[in-house]
Amino acid sequence: MCKALLVDDEKAILNFLTLMLEMDGFAVVTAGSAAAGAAMLAREQFDVVITDLRMESPLAGFEVVKAARQTAPRPVIVVLTAFPVPAADWKDAGADALLVKGTNPTGIPKQLKALLKDRVAC
Repeated sequence: MCKALLVDDEKAILNFLTLMLEMDGFAVVTAGSAAAGAAMLAREQFDVVITDLRMESPLAGFEVVKAARQTAPRPVIVVLTAFPVPAADWKDAGADALLVKGTNPTGIPKQLKALLKDRVAC
């Protein structure tokens, strides 16, 4: 079972995505802010980290990306946002993928498993 950290400041998004991921076999831990997500990364290991971009600040999610990049083993890192950013920005920050909120939300578990297939068996 893959362990996912889901970071978003919108409770409805956390609840919906947690349900979607758990139905697809993920173990999900949630955090309601970038600061809480970074703190969680300091305490636990995750196979995948999914973070909103705009939380405490417009680019708070990149703090989660930075914290995730510094963990070992490094998890797959996904930025999930309603406000897409240029690929160069999220790639330079160290994320592996960018998903846009509202586009095929039920397909997110499948997209995550595709990103994880070369790293860990889920």
